[in-house]
Amino acid sequence: MAIARGGLVTYSLDHVAEGQRLTQLLDSLERDLSELRQMVSIYDEAVTMPGRRQPGVDADGTGRQATHGPSRPTERTVLDESRAALQRELKNGATYLPYAIAYVRGITASMDRALSAWEGEDDSAPGGHW
Repeated sequence: MAIARGGLVTYSLDHVAEGQRLTQLLDSLERDLSELRQMVSIYDEAVTMPGRRQPGVDADGTGRQATHGPSRPTERTVLDESRAALQRELKNGATYLPYAIAYVRGITASMDRALSAWEGEDDSAPGGHW
């Protein structure tokens, strides 16, 4: 932004601060996406198995309730609440991440249009420069 001072035109450093802020946000987004990718990789295997805490074991692992009847590992896996929680979180991610992708793509497209205008390209041409 140009600012007139005593007949001289100077430029505001706001654009530098905004550019630095955007870079910091992008760095944070990249770190968060890397963590999310690692989490999804772990989930891929975990959702196929029952939780590690065995049914009947109390939270601190010091006691176990008596079990009766035959072992049913498939049933235990299917009915495991901790496994169901993992599946819910995967579903949440699949539901909400498309919105994040749309925001990022929208920002990129808006910045591209502004840059094209700055470069003097005719933004009214059909189809743009793609």
